Amino acid sequence: MKAKVTFFFAVVFLFFVPLVFSQSDYGYQEEPEAQDVLVDYSYFRQGDNWKLEVYYKIFNNKMTFVKEQDLFKASYEIELILYNKGKQVTASSHEEEFTVKDYQETQSPTAFLINQVELFAPAGEYKLSFTLNDHNSNRVSKNEQMIILPPIKMSEPLLSGLELARSVRQVGDSISKFIKNGAEIIPSVSEKFGDPDSVLWIYFELYGVTNRNTEDYLLSYELEAGNKTTVFKDTVRAKLLPAFDQTFYDFKKIEIDTMPDQIYTLRLKLLNHQGKLVTKAEKVLRVEWSPLYQVNANWDKAVDLLRYVASDKELKDLRATTGKEERIKKWRDFWKSKDPTPDTPENELMEEYYKRIKYANEHFGIYDKEGYKTDMGLVYVKFGPPDEVDRHPFELDVRAYQVWYYYRLSRKFLFVDVNGYGEYELQYPYEGR
Repeated sequence: MKAKVTFFFAVVFLFFVPLVFSQSDYGYQEEPEAQDVLVDYSYFRQGDNWKLEVYYKIFNNKMTFVKEQDLFKASYEIELILYNKGKQVTASSHEEEFTVKDYQETQSPTAFLINQVELFAPAGEYKLSFTLNDHNSNRVSKNEQMIILPPIKMSEPLLSGLELARSVRQVGDSISKFIKNGAEIIPSVSEKFGDPDSVLWIYFELYGVTNRNTEDYLLSYELEAGNKTTVFKDTVRAKLLPAFDQTFYDFKKIEIDTMPDQIYTLRLKLLNHQGKLVTKAEKVLRVEWSPLYQVNANWDKAVDLLRYVASDKELKDLRATTGKEERIKKWRDFWKSKDPTPDTPENELMEEYYKRIKYANEHFGIYDKEGYKTDMGLVYVKFGPPDEVDRHPFELDVRAYQVWYYYRLSRKFLFVDVNGYGEYELQYPYEGR
C-alpha cells in the first residue's frame, strides 16, 4: 500500500473527532485500568532457597493522609502470601507509614513511594498475593501474579532474576533497604522507562561459577522489540564481572534514548566457550516517551506522529519551524487548536490520539517499521478499536487475513498478509465502505 494512503487520509480524517468521547477502552485488546498500587519482584539465591524481593509503588493521590502538626501522614499495612497449588507456603505482613510536607503533595498523581519487602521460598511455581490496606480510609487494594523460582543446583551456573532499576548510585554506610554490593538500587516497579530518564539499569547475580572457570563463560545482553528486532546487544566475559564470596554480579546501564515507544524483552544469556546456552534470565519492559519529550528530543519524529490528525499544510508548517522554544510553542498551539473543550485543562483529543499511537506501536509493529506507520496502525489511530475482529491466520491456499468491523460507522477493513512476513496490508476498498 503506497499511493492509495494519500487518498485514504483525506477520507477518514473527519471520523476521528466524533469517536474521541465515545471510546473508553481498546476493544478486543483492553488495557488495564490504573492500579492503586504497582507490584514487581526479583529473586536472589539465599543458600538452598530463593530470597524473593517484592517491590511496590504507591502514588500519593491513591492514599489518605491525616494532618499531624505541620506534616501529612499516611499509614498502611502490607500483606504478602505465597501459594503453591492453592496452599499457603509462606506469608508476611508489614505496617508502614510515610509523611509529606504539604497538602498539594498528598493529591499529586505523579508523587509516589517505592518500598520493598521480602519472602523466602524454595524453587517452584507460585501465586503471589499482595494486599495493601490504607489505615486512614480502610481502602483495600489487591494484586496477584504468578512467579516461577527456578531449581537450584549448587554446582551449576545459575542467574538470579533481573532487577530493573530507575537509578543506581554508589553509597557508603547506609540503612537503605535497597543496598546491594555497595550500591543503592531503586527498582522501577512499573517496568516502564522513558523521560525524564533515558537509561535503563539492570542488576543481577550469577551463581555456581568460580574464579577458576570464569574464562569459559560469556554474558550476552539482548533487548528485543515486540517486532522481533534486536535493538541492543552486548557481550562481555564473565571474568570481568565483580564478585563477592563467589557470587558474581553486575550493574548494567543501557541507553534507551533512541528506542521508540514499544514493549521490549530483555534477555541475559550465559554462554560457554563454544557459544552454547548454559542458563538465561529475561524480563519484559516498556519504553514510553511523553509527546513533549519527543518535541524536545526528536522534532522530526514528533511532527511525523501527527500525520493522521494534521493537514499537509500544518505538517509542512511544523517541519519548517526551527528553534527549541518556537517548536514547543508551535506544537502546543497546534493541539490547542484541536482541543474540543478549550475551557478545561484536559485536551481529550490529544490524549486519545497518543493513546492510539501507543497502542499501535505495541501491537502492530513489524521488523523495523513502527506500528503507527503500518496499515493496521493507520486504521486503528483513525478509527480506534474495532467492534469485532475476524481473524484467519491459517487457511489452505489463502494468505492470512483479518477483517475489522466498525458497525457504528458501517465500515469494515480487510487486511492481508500479502508477503507472508506478518505485515498485514489494507485491501480495497481502502476507506472501508
